[in-house]
Amino acid sequence: MAPFRRSGRPQGPARVIPSLAVIALLLLSAAVPALAARYAQGERIQVTGIISDRQGKPLANLQVALEVSRNTFSFRELRRTPKDIRRVSAVTNAQGEYTLVWPWDSYFNQFDLVVGVPVRKSQGERLEELARVDITQRMLAGNPVVATATVENVRFLNNLRAFVASVQSEDERRVYEEMGKPDEVKRVQYPDHVEASWWYFEAGKAYRFRDGRLEQVVPFDPVTGR
Repeated sequence: MAPFRRSGRPQGPARVIPSLAVIALLLLSAAVPALAARYAQGERIQVTGIISDRQGKPLANLQVALEVSRNTFSFRELRRTPKDIRRVSAVTNAQGEYTLVWPWDSYFNQFDLVVGVPVRKSQGERLEELARVDITQRMLAGNPVVATATVENVRFLNNLRAFVASVQSEDERRVYEEMGKPDEVKRVQYPDHVEASWWYFEAGKAYRFRDGRLEQVVPFDPVTGR
């Protein structure tokens, strides 16, 4: 970029600010998608599809949410920001299929398909996001809307489900209800019994089980940001 030249005309912020405003307006016009379809207010838009892994295997019992928001341009941050987020959700069946319905509202202009699985933590249950797809253009193209998503981190999902299935004893269920999913699980198979330890790094606790019976709670200095 060529340097500013000195002249008798006013220099400095008074000349720069209008340029920034023009740039921001251009960004704003490019950021807001044009409505390619016109639905009646309240019209029921059906969104359906299949959730699978990278090999195309359908994934059952996952939560699928249509996340709807109003995207506006923030002059302070010079970027699009979502507000007034709404969600409708469904659960995939054995074939990985889902169907949900959104009552059309022209106020909203951003539509994301979010796939997740509930994970229990000590603070309560939260949804671990596994995939997110922008389906705005598909929503505007017509009804019904077919939208698929691929879960890349299937290992996390399989490990979570394997752990939940392994929680069998009363002591294990009690600790799981209180502390949620541990950050790490270690199991040792001995000839006559199984020892397991559940590690909660941020809480600074390790729970040791012998054949499902709680034997010891070991405190340690909490580890954050692991």
